[in-house]
Amino acid sequence: MSNLVPRHQLGYVLPIPVGDYIHYQFYNVAPPNVFMVAIPLGLQSFSAGGAENAMDGFMKAVDFLHNRGVHRIVQGGIPISAFIGRPRMLEFCAEAQRRSGVECTCDFEETIQGLQSQGVKKVAVAAKWDDALINGMRGYLAHAGLEVVGHAAEVHTAQQVMDVTPQAGLDMAIALGSKALEEFPQADGLLLGGGAWLSMPAVPVLESKFGKPVVTNPTATYWAALRQFGLKGKRGFGRLLDSL
Repeated sequence: MSNLVPRHQLGYVLPIPVGDYIHYQFYNVAPPNVFMVAIPLGLQSFSAGGAENAMDGFMKAVDFLHNRGVHRIVQGGIPISAFIGRPRMLEFCAEAQRRSGVECTCDFEETIQGLQSQGVKKVAVAAKWDDALINGMRGYLAHAGLEVVGHAAEVHTAQQVMDVTPQAGLDMAIALGSKALEEFPQADGLLLGGGAWLSMPAVPVLESKFGKPVVTNPTATYWAALRQFGLKGKRGFGRLLDSL
């Protein structure tokens, strides 16, 4: 039974109360002996106020994950980062790293690193969010030197995203991703944003169809964690994960 003891632990701070897709997709990619420990912040709305209220619990979540002995801590949820803004989010992550003594970041930073690793400078975005959140994403990416050339969206509230079924989420990811890349052919690649849907299987479909890299924030998180741990994941879920 000793082979069931995890050698690497990823700590994940969930933005919303439910994280079934984050876990499911992670364990479909990660090799044996890698474990995810998650704790929710309970984000109630995709808004600046909702993000501020959620982040009130961030350091408490960091302490919980540190006490569980994780080797990396990630603040999940592009909406929180987009509304908080990149300078403040980087400050939160730096403080969390000083506090815990382990690598701490957010999934939006991992997404940026993933896009950059694939040579993407001009980004098309597909997501389940409204214009205010998309504009926050645009500003965050611009601060990192990436240009959003356009987006395709189907608006969902924080509560509605938790009701998206696996097949509906996958269908929506493919449809919105296709729309974004068709309408904005000048994009170098696609950011398929959001963790509360089954988006990972859409990545190879869209990459095969359009010949451009597709990055989701969950796949960027898995990629960054496995890279830190010196591991390779299961292949076939897109260029970013296959690059390990």
